[in-house]
Amino acid sequence: MQQEVVQETHTPLFETVSPEALSQLLDVSRMLSSTLQLDALLDLVMNVSTKLTETEVASILLVDEYTGQLHFAASTQGAVPEDMIVPLDNSIAGWVVRNGRSLILHDVQSDNRFYATVDKDLQFVTQSMLAVPLITNEKVIGALEVLNKQNNEPYTAQDVALMEALASQSSVAIMNARLFQQSDLLAEIMHELKTPLMAIRSASELMSRPNFPQERHGELVQMIKREAVRLSHMTQDFLDFARLESGRVQLAKEAVNLPLIIRDVAHIAESQAAGRGIVIYTDLPDSLPGENSNPALLGDGDRLKQVFLNFVSNAIKYNVENGRIHIHAQTNNDQVWIAIADTGRGIAPEDKVHLFERFYRVPNAERSAEGSGMGLAIAKKIVEQLSGHIDVESTVGKGTTFTVYLPLTAV
Repeated sequence: MQQEVVQETHTPLFETVSPEALSQLLDVSRMLSSTLQLDALLDLVMNVSTKLTETEVASILLVDEYTGQLHFAASTQGAVPEDMIVPLDNSIAGWVVRNGRSLILHDVQSDNRFYATVDKDLQFVTQSMLAVPLITNEKVIGALEVLNKQNNEPYTAQDVALMEALASQSSVAIMNARLFQQSDLLAEIMHELKTPLMAIRSASELMSRPNFPQERHGELVQMIKREAVRLSHMTQDFLDFARLESGRVQLAKEAVNLPLIIRDVAHIAESQAAGRGIVIYTDLPDSLPGENSNPALLGDGDRLKQVFLNFVSNAIKYNVENGRIHIHAQTNNDQVWIAIADTGRGIAPEDKVHLFERFYRVPNAERSAEGSGMGLAIAKKIVEQLSGHIDVESTVGKGTTFTVYLPLTAV
């Protein structure tokens, strides 16, 4: 193994770092303390890391609070798959996390701890690296890395001091952002649950009044049943989203029979559509990936069915009476796309940008209060975990099309 530099000194920061760098660090500290959105915070930390150390790329890896696994949270190299796990053993980041110490490697490729899968997946070549632990309350929550210092220069004592100071500030900010996310989500969930709970409580109180007409009891019983079912669905949606958000849900990666899933979805939704005179059409070419196709669609069949059912249910809910829904799928090079188009009222541009936010509902949409407001947010999480993405096209007064793009894999 190559000669490495393990940072174990505790030299005061002002003795190692130039006044200009200290000034930058102070400015960053103010920004970190005022940022509670985790994605924005991680982007800020990475951008500052590359500037302070004059390096090409920065990455942040965090330890999952529930599984204990180390995963990529963000990278300036580009989008990182949410399910990209880095082993705590036999990886440089894992060594830093396990030992709680900084590490400089001048020739990463020759180090037997280097986890080359990451370079392959991100189409990147790591040459040199400085990695520092993210520590808060004597607990290591991850690692902050900078890769490939510009002009092939070696990382210096100033780089280490700056990164360790930045990591110390960032660790506290990341924990605060996580806590804010949890409390913010909890507050939103409680707000959403209030409506069905209040309806059930009001109906129960009316039924308990001795002067309330007996013949209307059946009406209130039905309302209580409806709200109880709605409450159950909302609770399941909240749990689904929380698990996907935390990374506790590991989706299957097995060959999926796409035509079968789409036909099942259309069949399940037929009765709901028929109630409003809506007809569902499917256009499924023979080239779609099935169980034994090559290339194959690798994914979680049950979760994909959940995604498509959500889109089709929305297409029914927001369609016009006697409208149409068209489900079309096609393969294109190394991907497959599935489009669900309706003839509904359409979505205004100012509303479209918020569609995948949790609890967001299009203003003034009929029957919009029936759901949890989480369906599209959950669908987006699932598709992204399968390395895909979703596009939306909509014209007010004509309809909306949701298109899911998923990668195909040679087997």
